[in-house]
Amino acid sequence: MPLPATPPLRLRPDIGELDTLVGYIENVAGQHSLPPADTRAITLAAEELFANTLRHSHPPATWIEFSLACDGNAAIAVYSDDAAEFDPTAYPEVDTSLPLDQRPIGGLGIHFIRRTMQTFRYRRDRGRNLITFCRSFNGSPSGASAR
Repeated sequence: MPLPATPPLRLRPDIGELDTLVGYIENVAGQHSLPPADTRAITLAAEELFANTLRHSHPPATWIEFSLACDGNAAIAVYSDDAAEFDPTAYPEVDTSLPLDQRPIGGLGIHFIRRTMQTFRYRRDRGRNLITFCRSFNGSPSGASAR
């Protein structure tokens, strides 16, 4: 059964838009009575993708779009931008067993998404990066699948 659609949010790639993104997620989560821990995980994942677009897209993105659809069992988020192609699902796994001073900088946000979402997928479509992630509400996630 498809999840009810919510209108997507279109943002400028500007740090000032972060509050708008968070407000959108909190609004949709409130409408669907999402558990607070799930709302936080979805928000952090979206913030991470937003920050990556701002920090790393060259040439810079000119727009970002985010949508969130929910039912009683799951939330599916779609994050897209028109930045240069970047597949975060292909980013190498972080070796969290290494001491902090031996770890390379970066990748912990993507690591977080992988560990807190049941799915984390990427595709490039008509000059857009499309990232889909899903959070199920039936217990603790065991890591992303179907990457």
